[in-house]
Amino acid sequence: MAVCREIIFTKTPLKHAYRCGDTFQLIPYADDNGPEITKYVVDYPCFLEYSLPLLKDGERDLYAELSKEREICVLLTAFSTNRFFVYDIHASSWGVKTPLWGADAENAIMGVTGSQLNDICSQKSEFYYSGFYYKGKSTGLLVDGFTKVDDEKKMRLMKSYSSYIYHEQDRYDIRYDAAELILSDETSRCFDSYYALSERDRAKVFAAARLITDCIALKDYRYSLSFLACVAALEALADIANGEDNQVVEDCKSCHAIKTSPYTCPECGRPIWGVATKVKSFLKQYVSSKEQDIANYNKIYNLRSMITHTGDIFTKDSIFHSTDKQEEQEFKMGYMLIAYARKAMIKLMLSLGQHAL
Repeated sequence: MAVCREIIFTKTPLKHAYRCGDTFQLIPYADDNGPEITKYVVDYPCFLEYSLPLLKDGERDLYAELSKEREICVLLTAFSTNRFFVYDIHASSWGVKTPLWGADAENAIMGVTGSQLNDICSQKSEFYYSGFYYKGKSTGLLVDGFTKVDDEKKMRLMKSYSSYIYHEQDRYDIRYDAAELILSDETSRCFDSYYALSERDRAKVFAAARLITDCIALKDYRYSLSFLACVAALEALADIANGEDNQVVEDCKSCHAIKTSPYTCPECGRPIWGVATKVKSFLKQYVSSKEQDIANYNKIYNLRSMITHTGDIFTKDSIFHSTDKQEEQEFKMGYMLIAYARKAMIKLMLSLGQHAL
């Protein structure tokens, strides 16, 4: 068994270490061998240490390391209210080196001297790959075991999350500089439940977690796809909650006619797929059965149907006219959907853990 160390990123700075048994550990970033974290940074680096079996010849499995690193980031994102991620090795684009953020000239030159602005304006665009260069990579990321952490440097976990609304600090001008990434005991228990599952069930949970993660990654760029990814995550979670004995059975694999189903048409009584009904029932059980939330579940599926069946995409994805009110409603529903999905994931995992005892 080897312990690997890599750099991952968060949207809120990690200031205390977090340990998840003998599986992995998060360590705050130290810039001894890396770039300084300035006020313009919106991707905060931290160290991820994780255990992984060696190959039969005693060598490290680089593909397994990459998969494990991504698995932990995806699950941490789905099992908490924070975002954990690594850069896509295939991402590349044109750009210039600049510490600035801003939608207009006034924001862009805020806090920058004339000479600094001249230096920025005199740059030439370069083609680059997204990455984080840590000078000590050859030695600083090689460890013999999990780093020992003093008690005062360990994270004090919350008992539970008071809210599952996602707050991503992705703009330096509106962020709270004293913010700190703090996890709850629920996250640790979710990991315990996850690793106690069979490989088949872990694959299902990971698929749902990956869809939640993709939803969050896309939420400020591809609004309609982000929304659909999160609804798909809910459908996957509802399927897990239903279990193997409560699934739709097809009578014909070609036309997908249904033989038996736990759901029936309220008019004729015939078996139906009942995906929307299944998800709404799942949300009532694991998230909330309040009238307002039930109304929101209906709105979510109405939006889903509009996107998938009529091509009526979100207003911020469209070039055609829309009202500010409609855009605001879609924005709020998107954030609410993420909160529902995260709470549903966490509560389901905690339930699976209790059944395993």
